[in-house]
Amino acid sequence: MESIMERYRIFMKRFELSEDFMAQMTMEQLKTQLNQFGISPQQMFDQMHTTLERMKSELEKQS
Repeated sequence: MESIMERYRIFMKRFELSEDFMAQMTMEQLKTQLNQFGISPQQMFDQMHTTLERMKSELEKQS
């Protein structure tokens, strides 16, 4: 999961930095969708990280 999250973060950063019209549209759509939930892309990534850490903690407790 950590690897997937890091790859997604890189993928999204490439879209953000790209001058391609479709990449810019994708980023705007993501921001609009996240804004409907009252969060930013950075908050989304922070929440994903928090959730992953919580999942890892739960796995350690079960071991």
